[in-house]
Amino acid sequence: MASSVPPRRKRSSRGPALFGLLVALVVHVPVAVWFVNATWLREVPAPESRPMSVRFMKADKPEEPEEVVEEEEEVQGQIVEIAPPENPERPEEADYLAEYDSTVEEETVDPRFRVDRELTAETFSPDDAIEEVVAEAVDVPTPSTGATSGRRAVFRNGNYSLFPDQQSDWLVANDAGVAAPLPSAASATRYAGSPSNDMLNEAMAERTRLNAREFLYAAFWNRVKQLVSFYADQTLSNARPRVALTRSKYEIGLKGLIDLDGSLHAIEIARSCGIPEFDQALLEAFALAAPFPDPPEGAASADGYIHIEDFVFTIQITAARAEMSGIDPRSQIQFPGLQTTPR
Repeated sequence: MASSVPPRRKRSSRGPALFGLLVALVVHVPVAVWFVNATWLREVPAPESRPMSVRFMKADKPEEPEEVVEEEEEVQGQIVEIAPPENPERPEEADYLAEYDSTVEEETVDPRFRVDRELTAETFSPDDAIEEVVAEAVDVPTPSTGATSGRRAVFRNGNYSLFPDQQSDWLVANDAGVAAPLPSAASATRYAGSPSNDMLNEAMAERTRLNAREFLYAAFWNRVKQLVSFYADQTLSNARPRVALTRSKYEIGLKGLIDLDGSLHAIEIARSCGIPEFDQALLEAFALAAPFPDPPEGAASADGYIHIEDFVFTIQITAARAEMSGIDPRSQIQFPGLQTTPR
């Protein structure tokens, strides 16, 4: 006989969970209320008024990094004018500064010079000229010997030749041992002008050759010297010293400022020669020569001016010479009356 068992009912699990939630609320709600009252709802008391003490302390200045300044080579020497050398080479020692490096075996100076010249050459010339003649190369079966030939002449055996056994179509050759030079390209250059240096303590010769180091601003100072010298030659001719000239040579030193547009900002006598009329003549020459063309910006100092320092003129007292007319070297314009009497 089969018997039947009634199924069991599952126990509900909600009871413990509800009990746990109730306990949590009982514990955490009072804590939350206390926290809110102690923080967000708490009244902040007003600060007490009392004096505040402040102490100043000296702070150490931060160390600035040292600037590395490249030492520029000290430039010393007299600025001179020389012709462009064929092979510029910087000398180990030189007493002169120029537009080019120049190394020579023996230093010599041509004592002749012209103030109103346009070209600077090793030798003196009353004219200024550059002439170049270049002959075109010719096709020859063998390489040229480099020799050049003179006037072409034909030797006729037994009649005109001193050496009947020597046959040649050429009269002369400039290379020893070459009987029949081949035609070759030839060039010739004529470079005529004048040196413009004076008061150099070197051996006198027909050429001016000096050991000189290239100076960046030599061209500008040579232009200043040329223009001032031209007008000084005239203003000194018109000077009328009130005292007797007892020396054969007088030196005047000047200093001043040149603006970057070439105008003369200031000029004054730094070292007088003792003859006020000569000093004034040099000041007038500077004023007449300005403005100076193409002043280089790099030659200016921090104040924005190009400084004229130790600019020395030497006046030689010689016998009287014939009167000459004044010509402005910049435009070839006559200025009548600038030079009126010989000296």
